[in-house]
Amino acid sequence: MSLSINTNTVGQSAANAFRSVSDAFDRSLEKIASGKSINRAADDASGMVIAGSLNNAALSMGQQSRNASDSIAMLQIRESALGQAVGILQGIGEKAIQAASDTQTPETRRAIQEDVGKQIQALTDIYKGTTFNGQPLLSDAPGLAELAELDLSTREGAEAAQEAVGEALDVIDSARSDVGSRQIQLEADISNLGTQQVEAMRSASQIEDVDIAEEMMNMKRLDLLKKTSAFAQSKANIQGQRVAALLGG
Repeated sequence: MSLSINTNTVGQSAANAFRSVSDAFDRSLEKIASGKSINRAADDASGMVIAGSLNNAALSMGQQSRNASDSIAMLQIRESALGQAVGILQGIGEKAIQAASDTQTPETRRAIQEDVGKQIQALTDIYKGTTFNGQPLLSDAPGLAELAELDLSTREGAEAAQEAVGEALDVIDSARSDVGSRQIQLEADISNLGTQQVEAMRSASQIEDVDIAEEMMNMKRLDLLKKTSAFAQSKANIQGQRVAALLGG
């Protein structure tokens, strides 16, 4: 083997090898510490883009699922209010049947009319007061308009009131059916979104998550190479110093 003083090529090669192995060892250590096989674009540029897209899709689906859950909560409040409205309407219907009886006098019918007025006001309050996040849920006031003009002061008026209550109940039943259908659809959407989100996260994990056992073995191998390179560099430097000493350097 030739000996050189001006340029210690063996030492430089050993130093380059040491830097290269040290960099690889540091990257391996970073992967183990982060749990990710891709920590920068240099690790896997295309993999980083694909994993990023999958993670973004998972986040988006998570938000969509939360939005759907909020919509279900809103529908449940609407359904509860409509249920209360049904109870009030049934009470008004009973009063209308009572007022239609020939046994009633003008005075008793007026008293019944006052009770019905209070019930209609309670129904109005439910419609106006039912909100979600400040948003009115019963602004369409299903069945309310037909009840505002009820007049139970006569038997004919009481009979007409019974018909109006029946129609109002039909309107509310339709509204409740719509609420139920929308809730079922939203629940199906949430289930579907959950499945897609899990699959997106699993796919991203397969791309960017590190195999700890495999990377530990790789790090041990790099550590050995790092020590070997350091030893080679040290030997090359010592050799250069001995050559210089032989020549009186």
